[in-house]
Amino acid sequence: MIENILYSYNKPNGEFLWLYFDKEEEGAKKLKGLEGLPKFDSGSTVRLVNYGGKLMVLWDQNVPASESEEEKMIWCAEISLDKRKNDEIWGKVEWFEAVLTVPKAYQFVCAIAATV
Repeated sequence: MIENILYSYNKPNGEFLWLYFDKEEEGAKKLKGLEGLPKFDSGSTVRLVNYGGKLMVLWDQNVPASESEEEKMIWCAEISLDKRKNDEIWGKVEWFEAVLTVPKAYQFVCAIAATV
């Protein structure tokens, strides 16, 4: 949830959505933009978190077999959001990179942003 808007990732379609709720209707619209963000593997776990008003996306990806079949990589992307006049929200990928190597048997439970 960022500024009273709920964001989600639709795994079957590979799309990011934003959900709207008002007195008369509710629904979901596609988050536009996101050029440069890689496509996620069908088996990837994807989590979204509010990071100071930006959308942080965390996902896992198998390490190529030539490197290690026992590990996965955790990737992170920072996406700034822009609300436009015609009821659209656009995302701009500010950066993304692999941030952690974990055993293949790990489970991605949740993601939260913490400030210290």
